[in-house]
Parts: sequence; C-alpha cells; structure tokens
Amino acid sequence: MSTGKKIGLGCGGCLGVILILLLMVGCVVALSGDEDTSSSTGASSSDTEEAAVEEGEESEEAAEEEPAEEVSDIVLTASHAGTAGDTIDDTVYTVIDVTVENNGDEPLEVNPIYFNVILADGTVRSDWADAIFADINPLSAVTLSPGQRVEGQIAVVGDDVDVASVEMDEMFGLGQSITTDIT
Repeated sequence: MSTGKKIGLGCGGCLGVILILLLMVGCVVALSGDEDTSSSTGASSSDTEEAAVEEGEESEEAAEEEPAEEVSDIVLTASHAGTAGDTIDDTVYTVIDVTVENNGDEPLEVNPIYFNVILADGTVRSDWADAIFADINPLSAVTLSPGQRVEGQIAVVGDDVDVASVEMDEMFGLGQSITTDIT
C-alpha cells in the first residue's frame, strides 16, 4: 500500500471518529434539553398547585379529577362472545368482543398485546401469545385518531372461562390502564 493511501485511510478514520463523537454529543445535548423542559414544567405545575391552595381550592381534589378526565377520553367495552376453536389443534378459547373508542384529542395506540383479562377470582391473565391461532376476528393493532374506534375479539385459553373484566394496559404499564366489566 502506498504512503498516500495510508495517509488517506488514517485521515478518513479520524474523520469517522470525529463524526461519531459529534453525534454522541448531539444526543446528549438533546436529552439534557428534554430534562430541563420537564423540570421547568414540574416547577410550574407546583406553582399552580400553590396558587390553587391560596384560593381555597384543595390541590388533592384537582389531582383526583385529572385522571378521571383522561380515562373518559377512551371508551372500552367488552362482552362475552362464546367459544372458538384453534386453527391448528383442538384448543378451545373463551372469546370476548372488545371495542375501543378514542374520544380524546391525541392519537391512541391499540394493540391486542395491551389487553389482560381479569377472572372472577381476581387472577389476571394475558393469553395473547397463546391465542395467536384462535379462530376469531382479532383486534387489530392500530393507531386511533381522535373520534375513531376499533372492534375485534380477544381470546382466553379454556372453555367457558369466568372472565369478570378486561383491562387495556397502554404501553406495557407505562401509561394509565383502563378496565371495564364484561357485559
């Protein structure tokens, strides 16, 4: 290899390292900027709560009302739909019709893996992986815009399983869960 090629590869390698370092610094700056925004938002919300206390309003009541408004933006309904078989073997499933309606202002992610069923004895089951081959009209994984709704079915392994309610746990527990009784 000639001397020119060696110098070219060395300079190119240094340029690559510099670009990677600049990319890492940019990511750190972007992340630190988000943290500053969230901490200033937290300070402004605490200032608002202090003002509410001064006006005679209790901040606890305001905090309790806010989650109720968020839950009312998403309407979840569920009802028994009987039983179904499996497309591969002899497994029997208890089927539940599910409807999710987005009455909020923000898009809502809906995915069958976000759903759990709560049995009458309080046991929480998430059978979405076991029910992949259930012969049902599956609930679609969609993003609901405000005003949209989606209907489909989820299934629980077992014949005539005593399901009391259905829970939609947004983003694997990172968001607020919504529970509805089976009708």
